[in-house]
Amino acid sequence: MKYLSNLYIIFLFLIFSFNFSQSQNIPSLRGIVLDANTDLPLIGANILIENSLIGTSSDNDGHFELFNLDDDIYTLKIAYMGYMTHMEPDVIVRSNTSDFYTIKLNRNVLEMNSVDVGVSFFTRSNMQDYENVSFTNEEIRRAPGSASEISRILNSLPSVASVGENSQDLMVRGGGPTENGFIIDNIPIPSISHFNQTDGRSNGPIGLINTEMVENIDFYANGFSSIYGNKLSSYADISYREGNRSNFEGNLYLGAGGLGFLIEGPLSKKITFITSLRKSYLDLLADFLNAGGFPAYSDVQGKITYNYNTKNKFTFLSVNGNSLYDRSKEDAIEINDEFFGSNINVQQTLGFNWQRNWLKRGYSKTSVSFSMQEPSAEFFNLNTDTTTFRSINIINFISFRQVNRLKISNFLTIMFGLDIANSNYDYNFLINNIDVRKKIDLSNLGIFFNYKYIFKNNFSLSNGLRVEYNDYEDVFNLSPRFNLEYKFSKKSSIILNSGIYWQSPPALYFTVTPFKTLKSVKSIQNSLSFDYLLSSSTKFSISIFMKNYSNAPILDQAFPYYDPIYLFDELRLYNGIVSKAKSTASGIEFLLEKKRAKNFYGLVGGSIFDATYIDYDGIKRNRNYNYNYLMNIIGGYKPSYKWEVSLRWSIFGGRPYTPINPLDSEFSQSQILIINRFNDERTPVYHSLFLRWERRYSLKNTNLVTFFEFWNAYNRKNVEGYFWSNTAGIQEINFFSFLPIGGFELEF
Repeated sequence: MKYLSNLYIIFLFLIFSFNFSQSQNIPSLRGIVLDANTDLPLIGANILIENSLIGTSSDNDGHFELFNLDDDIYTLKIAYMGYMTHMEPDVIVRSNTSDFYTIKLNRNVLEMNSVDVGVSFFTRSNMQDYENVSFTNEEIRRAPGSASEISRILNSLPSVASVGENSQDLMVRGGGPTENGFIIDNIPIPSISHFNQTDGRSNGPIGLINTEMVENIDFYANGFSSIYGNKLSSYADISYREGNRSNFEGNLYLGAGGLGFLIEGPLSKKITFITSLRKSYLDLLADFLNAGGFPAYSDVQGKITYNYNTKNKFTFLSVNGNSLYDRSKEDAIEINDEFFGSNINVQQTLGFNWQRNWLKRGYSKTSVSFSMQEPSAEFFNLNTDTTTFRSINIINFISFRQVNRLKISNFLTIMFGLDIANSNYDYNFLINNIDVRKKIDLSNLGIFFNYKYIFKNNFSLSNGLRVEYNDYEDVFNLSPRFNLEYKFSKKSSIILNSGIYWQSPPALYFTVTPFKTLKSVKSIQNSLSFDYLLSSSTKFSISIFMKNYSNAPILDQAFPYYDPIYLFDELRLYNGIVSKAKSTASGIEFLLEKKRAKNFYGLVGGSIFDATYIDYDGIKRNRNYNYNYLMNIIGGYKPSYKWEVSLRWSIFGGRPYTPINPLDSEFSQSQILIINRFNDERTPVYHSLFLRWERRYSLKNTNLVTFFEFWNAYNRKNVEGYFWSNTAGIQEINFFSFLPIGGFELEF
C-alpha cells in the first residue's frame, strides 16, 4: 500500500508539472450553490458581495464566477427564493489563485410559521438533527496557537478538554481520548494522530489531518444522530475540499509542524485532484517541546473527485502517514528517565465514496474503505538494557458505510442506512510483564433510522434508533436518540436531547480475557441547551449535561502496585479486567461566538464539570481528565486584506494524579505510587497565552503569507505530570516553554 501511495503522489506531481503553464493569472473567486438537503444545484441563486453593487447568479449547473476583483477579504451574501439567506464570511481573493466555494442553502420551511428566521452567519439546517459547531478552512488556518491542527482547533470549545500542547487527545464532556469518532467524506478514519500509543492515547503535537485540505468540520459534542455509532462522546464529520476546477494551483508552506507542499487542479473537465506532502522538523524543536527525545513525521494525502453529472459524484481518498519517536540513552539520562527506545507508527486509509443525488428528494452516500495501522515500539531499562515494553502490532480495518437522506416534504426528512466494519488484529507485545502473541478478528454492524419533523408551532422533533452488533458479544444493542427543539423567536431557541450510546470493548483487552467476558460500554446522555442570537454575527449558547456510564472496563479487585484506573481513560493492560465500572460526568458550559462580519472575530467559551467513577473498592474517584473547569478566549482583528493580529488565552484546572511514594520507589528502584490516594492530587492550574501576527503580500506571479507566533508568551511553567527517576527522585513533565514560531505560505 505504501508503494501505491508513492506512485499516486508522483503521478499527481507529474500531471501538475505538465499543466502548470495553463494556470490563469486573474484574481477571481468561483463556487457552486447547492440545496443543503439534496446536494442538487440551485439555478439562479443571487450571489452578492456585501456592501457593494458587485454580484452574479448561479448558472444551470449551480456554478458562479466573479472576475477582476481586487485583492481583499469579502463577505458573500447568497439568496434564493424559498431558502434561508446565507452569509459567507472570510472570502479571500488573492492574485494568481482562484478559490472555489461550495455554498449550501437550507429551505426556509419556517416562513409559513410565526417565526421569521432572518439573515444570520449561523446557518444550521432546519433538517439537521443535532447542534454542531462548524469551522471553515480559513477559521482553521488563522487560529492562534493551533498550528493548523484539528485537535487544537476543537479544544477551543467549552465541551472539549485537552492534555495540552504535547498531545492530540480530545476529552469531550468528561470523556476519555478513545471515545471520539472521525469521518472524512463519509469514510471512517481510525485515528487522526501521528504519534499513537498502545494505550489509546497520542503522544505528539502534530496530527495526521492536513487542514490545508479541509473545507469544513462539523463537530458534534451535544449528542449526535443515530447515523453515527460505536463512540460515546463526540463525532467530527470532516469534508476535504475538491481540487480547483479551472486552474492548477499550489502552495509551499513552512510552519510549526514542518514543511509542506500542496497542489490541486483539473485532470479533465469533470475530474479534479488535490494532494499534499508534509515533512516535519520537530527534531529541531525537541528541547522547546520538552519531548525528551526525537519526534519526526511525514504524511501524504490526496483526493480525486469525478463529477460525472449533477446526480453522481465519485471520490477517491488516500490518507497516509508515518511517525517516529526515538529516545536515545543520552536523551533518557538528560531528562532523568530510566527508559530509552523508539516508537514507530505507520498508518494508511484508502477509501472510495459514491454520492447519488435523487431528483429533488435527497441523496445516498456509499463508501468502501481500507485502513491499516502498524504501530511498533520497544523500550529498554537504562541500567540493565533489558526489554521493559514491546508492542509490534498489525491492524487492518475494512468498512462499508451507506447513508441515505430522503425529503418526504418540506417538514419531514428521514435518514437511514448501515455501516459494517471488519477488524483484524495481529498482536505481539510485552506490557506489564504480560507477553502476548495473538490474532483477533472482529466484526461490527450498525443499522440506523432517523426522522425529523418540523411542526407549524415552531417545534421540531427528531427521533432515531440505531441497532449495533459485534460478533464478540453476539448481542444486539439498541441506541434510541431523541431531540426536541422549540424556537421562541428568530433569535432564540431551546433544545432538549437524550440518547443511549454504545462503544465496543477495546480489542486489546480480548487478548487477556476469556471469550465473551467483556461488554460494550453504555452511556446514557441528557442535555438541555439554550441559544440566543445577539446579532447576525454573534451567538450565545449555554448548556447543561449529564452522562452516565456503565459496563466500562476496570480491574475486579486490588492487585499489588496496580492502579484502580478507569481503563477507558488509558488502556492499560492487566489480567483480571471486567466490565463492571460505572462513572458519571455532568456540567454546565457556555459559548459566545462572533463571526467576522467586518474586522473583528472572537470566541469565549468555558465549562464547569465533574467526571468521576467508582473503583473496585466502591470508592468514588476522579477520572484522569477531570479538570473541573476550563476556559478559552480567542480574538482576532483584521482591518485589511494585508494583515491580521490574534490571540488565544487558555486556562484549565489541575489534572488529577496519584502521588509517588519516594521511599518505596527508592527502595525498589522503580516508580511506586500511593495507590490508596489514586487521582487524589492535582497538578498546578494550566494557563497560557498564544499571540499571532500575519501579513499578506501580492507578488508578480505568487502570493506570500508570513506569520509569527509566540506560544506560551509569558513563559508560564505548566506541569503535565510527574515521574520517578532513580538518579534524581520525583521529576516534573512540563508542557511547552516559551516558543517563538515563524512561518510562511507561498501560493502559486
